[in-house]
Amino acid sequence: MFPLGSSSIVCPDFAYLNRTMNRPSSAFLRPLRTPTRPFVTFLAAAGFAGALLLTPTAHLDSSPFADILALGGTTMPTALVDSATLESEVVNRYDHLPLAQIFRRRAEPEIANRVARAIVKEARELQIPPSLLAGVLITENSRLEPATVSNKGAVGLMQVMRFHAGVFDCDSDDLLQVEANICHGARVFAGYLKRTKDVRSALLRYNGCVRSRATQSCRRYPGKVLHEAANVRQQLLHYLPPRELKALSERVTPTL
Repeated sequence: MFPLGSSSIVCPDFAYLNRTMNRPSSAFLRPLRTPTRPFVTFLAAAGFAGALLLTPTAHLDSSPFADILALGGTTMPTALVDSATLESEVVNRYDHLPLAQIFRRRAEPEIANRVARAIVKEARELQIPPSLLAGVLITENSRLEPATVSNKGAVGLMQVMRFHAGVFDCDSDDLLQVEANICHGARVFAGYLKRTKDVRSALLRYNGCVRSRATQSCRRYPGKVLHEAANVRQQLLHYLPPRELKALSERVTPTL
């Protein structure tokens, strides 16, 4: 707008404006500066800190029988899990029934149920994980045949030698009976475990691998038992609902 009453109108110099507008800005003509060394150091430190924060944390199973899982090659839940405690939770809640379901894949329901009940009973009295006793039994007698007698004279489900009959406070001395055989076998193993304080050493003694070689694969016996025990434990943990398993895992303090 121009003031009214003006005697003349000043026209803008368009040539000058064109030259001014087309002239490159001096801000774009300045050369880019090289980042200073402190700035580069700061960026590197920030990136390293971010990488550490984003790296997932590994959770270890510190159970006294953690080697059961390791040798079994099983994959446990990613939360902080003491698998022995979770196994106890399953057994305390459902008693022998989950273990009986597992044994039914190998034997008739009646035998599976009796075997499972006897193992849980002995595991509670001897403070041994049921999965470990089950691992011994499956390794010794995979078909769960109570009347089996080996060429070495070992009898029944847990292949107990006859000279052990009557040594322990079991309800019967008949090693062909399901409950009596498991009672004797579990107590033989518990005695070795108490003496050696080592699962593998106790298993070697149970198989007669200390002073003699009971079988050609004598030294591989502990690995076989622990592998079977790991499979049993993994299947037992499946009886806990996933959400509940996660919740229990977060409350569990690892056993040292």
